[in-house]
Amino acid sequence: MVRFEAFCGKLAAMLAGESGIMRKIEKSRELVAELNSRPEWFFETLEKMVLEPAAIARQKTGIWPNEFTLHRAPDRSFVVLAYIWDAGLADIIHDHGSWGIIGTLVAKLGERKYERIDDGRREGYCELRETSGGVFGPGETTFVLPLDEGLHAMHNPTDGVAVSVNVYGKTVRPGYIRFFDPARRTVTRTYPPQTLKEVLAVKTLAAIDPGRAEGVFRKALGTSRPPQLRQEYEEALRKLRG
Repeated sequence: MVRFEAFCGKLAAMLAGESGIMRKIEKSRELVAELNSRPEWFFETLEKMVLEPAAIARQKTGIWPNEFTLHRAPDRSFVVLAYIWDAGLADIIHDHGSWGIIGTLVAKLGERKYERIDDGRREGYCELRETSGGVFGPGETTFVLPLDEGLHAMHNPTDGVAVSVNVYGKTVRPGYIRFFDPARRTVTRTYPPQTLKEVLAVKTLAAIDPGRAEGVFRKALGTSRPPQLRQEYEEALRKLRG
């Protein structure tokens, strides 16, 4: 783990000294490429998780079930995540709440990048165009920008397991990401499992008894709620008002 700890130290120092986002991305890609040139350090990480069940239990449940948290900076300036991709696994077109570096550690990973060609003003609607694609081997990286500037989808094109180690910068929109379906021209917010339960409860209350639900939503907005959940309650109230 010495190699990984040294990487996190170098990354923290670099990010503290750089201000421009593209400069941070450029330097981060260099560091991720260096880290991912050899996978031995990741073997030690997985060995600990296999032999110490508490290490797995400490993993926070995120949106992606194949996600492993490796490091979170105390000042929240960056997070390092690993993703283990089973053979043929592909994700959904999505955005990001921050800039990010995606680096292949084991095998190969494919990427398709997209751009929005609608103006983004219509809630729940999107039109996308594929702009580029590529396949990346160990030590190679790609990157994403926040929000609509970073739409992409990753996949494992091999018949074996693949691993990516990713770095994400400080979040500009916490709490959720958005999934895009170009065939149906839809965009939906996607939450971690615990938050999703409350969002589903909000939608169901409105479906069962709109009148009572309005009172519940107003009470909820009078208490402390994360910004993304407040947004869900406020949108639910707007829909109830027609």
